[in-house]
Amino acid sequence: MDTKPLVRRDFNSLPLETLQQIAEYLDKSYRPSLYAFGLASRTCHDATIPSIFRHVHLSISSPEALKRDIDALVKTLSLVDSSRHVQSLSIKGTLSFNSPSQRNVEGYKSSSSGRDSSFMSTGMNEILVGEEPCGSAIHIVYDESVIEKDSEEDIAWKPLASAIKTMPCLAKLEYNCSNQFPPSLLEALHDYNSYPQCKLYHNTFRLRTLLWDTPCPYELALAQSPCLYSVKVECCHRDSQGNIDFNQEAIMELVTGLAPNLKEVVVVNLRPESSWKYHHRPWESWQGLPGFVPGQSVGSLTLLSLLGEIKRNPRGPCGFLQTWAKQTDFSCLQRLTLGGGFGCESVGINDEMMKWVAENCLFPRLKSLRVRLDRDGNNRPNYSENAIAFFESFQCLDELSVSGPIDPRILESILFQHGQTLTKLSIRPIEDESKAPNGRLRGHIPMTCTTEQIIQIHIQCPLLQELALPVKRTQSDAIEAEKYKTFRKMERLSSLFLILDCSEWRVTRDPASLDESTFNEFDQETFEDWVFLKNGHIRQTLLNCAVDETLARSIWETICRNKIGCKLQNLKIWTTGCCRWGDNTYIHYIKNVVDNLSRSWLFERIARDEGDIINVKELGRRIREAHDQYETSRWHRRIDAMLVENNVVVELIDEQESPKEVFQVFRSIWPDRKGKDWREDWSSLPLQV
Repeated sequence: MDTKPLVRRDFNSLPLETLQQIAEYLDKSYRPSLYAFGLASRTCHDATIPSIFRHVHLSISSPEALKRDIDALVKTLSLVDSSRHVQSLSIKGTLSFNSPSQRNVEGYKSSSSGRDSSFMSTGMNEILVGEEPCGSAIHIVYDESVIEKDSEEDIAWKPLASAIKTMPCLAKLEYNCSNQFPPSLLEALHDYNSYPQCKLYHNTFRLRTLLWDTPCPYELALAQSPCLYSVKVECCHRDSQGNIDFNQEAIMELVTGLAPNLKEVVVVNLRPESSWKYHHRPWESWQGLPGFVPGQSVGSLTLLSLLGEIKRNPRGPCGFLQTWAKQTDFSCLQRLTLGGGFGCESVGINDEMMKWVAENCLFPRLKSLRVRLDRDGNNRPNYSENAIAFFESFQCLDELSVSGPIDPRILESILFQHGQTLTKLSIRPIEDESKAPNGRLRGHIPMTCTTEQIIQIHIQCPLLQELALPVKRTQSDAIEAEKYKTFRKMERLSSLFLILDCSEWRVTRDPASLDESTFNEFDQETFEDWVFLKNGHIRQTLLNCAVDETLARSIWETICRNKIGCKLQNLKIWTTGCCRWGDNTYIHYIKNVVDNLSRSWLFERIARDEGDIINVKELGRRIREAHDQYETSRWHRRIDAMLVENNVVVELIDEQESPKEVFQVFRSIWPDRKGKDWREDWSSLPLQV
């Protein structure tokens, strides 16, 4: 049989469409490779242009900087003839002015900055990427006037408005600025030649004139714009000044048709600081938006996300969801989120809400569900049954994220109902640490995922590509290692998020089940004045939360070694639960130590011709090192004040505010090596593979 010799072809001989497909793949997989590909030849460079300029991101800070950046962008797009390639424009930041009177910032007194800074100051923004912080902070709704057309602030936005008009294929404008959306930008969208092709994703939406007899005409024009496709709005029952926030009620009315193309709504329900002071004030009724006729029509949202404390409703335990069900057709939803958010781990939908959803709602098009469950007290005998009925009320899902009180029966039901179609699954068992209303300790302990349950996930979820799951730390023993090995069997798994659980709730909630056979005499001693804690419990906590790069690499290599099917592309390791003993106890000087040991990691596989490169990054490292530096400086300042010689090497154990008992346990595990800072004078237990 005659065979033709293989012809080696270079990139320049390939059709432009093929080269552009290569560029798109590189853009999605590893963007630096896209730039390297563009340097290969002029032909390759031309092929990368559409991918490079498809998504444009702008960070704003001042009118001068905004104009400078827009001029540079327009010039660059003109030089490479790429205005037609821009399909998405994302804007974030704050346009700041010297005069406070010129500052029309969306809730600049609100909780956004406070909650975000807390989220970022702990490094959690690197670990829980995309999680919305919902913790308590100052939040004031009606704090500023509305931006006026042709005002100084509005004029500052006009260079961007002009630039938008030069992008003929712009399909998405994502607005994530703390300033109120300016009239000049709205006018540019309305004058756009493909209007209403460009969809507005407004992530800082807020109506500030809802307490007026008639809301401001510009705010109504923005809210009812045909370009408005997606909004994210922060809401509350009462703000920190006692004012009722009607933004969620307004959003509900907008989705019924007042905003004709609004399809995606994200509501962040907040718990503002000081709002409790005004609970005695009478509840005022919502008067409604101009033009809204109750019951005349319903919306057709494709995405509805209700984050935070969704139980906040004076109209009954299920009135909140019932009201939403009246305003939009749940059968049109493709993505749904109920509860969740960083700082709201203990609140979600209770079994009454789950029962109501199971009995009254249909979701035939739903493909993605994120839900935070809430046991809402111990006296819930039908909690598991209602949760099972809730998950069974949904047709086969592609993506599912569940956190909160989960037991084996609920997990089994989830896998049976949705496992065959799931490509993305996240399971995170959480229980309420606080005491019951009667002052007694609650009895529930978060479910621990066993090796058998991980195998069951493998068997029942054959399409699974992304998985987030807790793994109980048991001092790197063979049982823990076996769980990591189990992930090798998941053929399509490419992304894994392991939540390394270092908590031990049994210390307070089920002490009889603890195995203390390995405790020596020192371990058996009570830790300081904490009756329920022993030195051995502290030692086990330190050993479990100590996750260095060597252990993290061992976990990565254990999973990747002889993995079936596709290679694992990324692994995120989050070490958490340290100093959690099931009773909400907070011992700050222990937490200071375990926070330094509890390191989290990200592994990413980068494909190369000569072999894969594995990038390793410690998540939150910058925050950790900054905290270490602050503590060291604070301690040395204190030494200076005490007239102690500056060159003396001082360890935290010498600090009067940090009891020696903590470091007695620490040094019983890792003996002191002279000249070493204790923060680096430790190592993880090796994984018993």
